[in-house]
Parts: sequence; structure tokens; C-alpha cells
Amino acid sequence: MRKHVGNKDFDIWLLGDSPPNRWEDVLDTPLDPRHPARHSIWTPVLDVIQDTVFGARRGRIETAPIYIRNAIEDSADKPSSLTPAWQNSVERELLELQEMLRRYRPRMLLSFGAFAFEFARRALAEEPRRRHGHWGARRLGQQFRQRIARFDLDSINLLPLLHVSIARWKFIQSHDYFCAQRGANYFEFVGKNIARRLLEHRDDLRVWIE
Repeated sequence: MRKHVGNKDFDIWLLGDSPPNRWEDVLDTPLDPRHPARHSIWTPVLDVIQDTVFGARRGRIETAPIYIRNAIEDSADKPSSLTPAWQNSVERELLELQEMLRRYRPRMLLSFGAFAFEFARRALAEEPRRRHGHWGARRLGQQFRQRIARFDLDSINLLPLLHVSIARWKFIQSHDYFCAQRGANYFEFVGKNIARRLLEHRDDLRVWIE
């Protein structure tokens, strides 16, 4: 599997967890479009974003240049969710992402799941460091709502999204917990909030199909 795909200069980055260990020798890229997980966690959000921006300005987000990578290259290196201390191999990958963020400064960094979110937090030197098990659906949703509300074009805006929890047997609870509302639709909630920020800053973002 390639380490990354897309354009590092693009204003939207996606950060996954790690390659699926059963398929990493078959799949080509992080969040490979042939793997069903991508269409459980990203495609429904993207559909809402595209519908919203098209309805508002008859435009669309250009998706091919979106920069996509995983937090770590080997799922076996993923640390326990119970400890805040990470092994050296993970820390080296963390430093690599940290340097890339300093160099390219994407405006919107979307992380999928608890580990990718904590990995990105550490790359951005956010404190305190947490064990990634700290970030359940409720806390990820709280972080998303706080961060989307203070979206700032002069910063790297880290926005946490859910990973496979939104497609597993507690998926209904994940919708409710993330959005802090009973009967909520997580995909609509996240997609529309992201789209509003993109539209608000449409003249300053390099994300549109010309």
C-alpha cells in the first residue's frame, strides 16, 4: 500500500487510522475506494457536503487532490487504548506528520476515529496528551462541535470524525452521542457543518472544481 495519495498542497486532508491488516497487500492507498470502510465513514459525509455546496453555489468540491494518509503504516504498532505512552516507532511517524503539517498547513484536517484524532492532536502539540481510548463518540462529537464553531483560516483546523463505530452494531448510539441529540443523523450533521465553513470561506479555499 502506498503511504499517501493526493496533493499535499490541497486545503483538505484526511487522516485514517492504519491499513487494514488483512488487505494492506491488496489495497493501493489509504482509505482505498475499493474497501467498504471508506464508504461507511467518508462517502456519506462527502455526499452531504457536495449536495450542500451545490445547492448554495452550483459548485462542487474537487475530490481527487484531497490528501489522504494513515496515522501509522503498520496496524501492529497501534498502541493500547489504555495508555498515553506510545512506542518509538509510533513517535517517529508522529514527528513525520508534525513536520508535514508545519510545512503544508492544510486548512482542514479530518481525522477518522479516536486514535487518528489523538495522533493528530499530538502532531499539533495539543495538550494534554490523552490515551486514545479517552475519545469515545460523545467526546469526539463535543470536540467536533467546538472546533467547527471556532474554524479559523489562519490555523490548521483539526475536525474529528467517527471511524467504524458509525457502521457497527451500536451505530444508532454513535449518531446520538456524537451529535448530542436523540434521533440525530451524524452524516447530515457533520456534512452540513463542514459545508457551511467551506462556503463561508469559499473565496479563500483551494478546494473547488474550476
